[in-house]
Amino acid sequence: MADVATDKPRCIYLSCKSMLVYGENFENDPEYQAGMVEFWCNCTGTNSGPDSEEAKIDQCRDPERSCYKEY
Repeated sequence: MADVATDKPRCIYLSCKSMLVYGENFENDPEYQAGMVEFWCNCTGTNSGPDSEEAKIDQCRDPERSCYKEY
């Protein structure tokens, strides 16, 4: 059964080092470790979005966030 959270599209502004190198296949980066990756928001350049909430893969799949834009 598929994980519902990973089926949701992420925000286009979310980024991490693995995404820069591997694109949407970033989870296949040998250095990628789920839960250990430092994500950032391309809107703010920090680890929090314009709404002051954390920029993380799960949180940035929430279309209720004011800064969310579907990828």
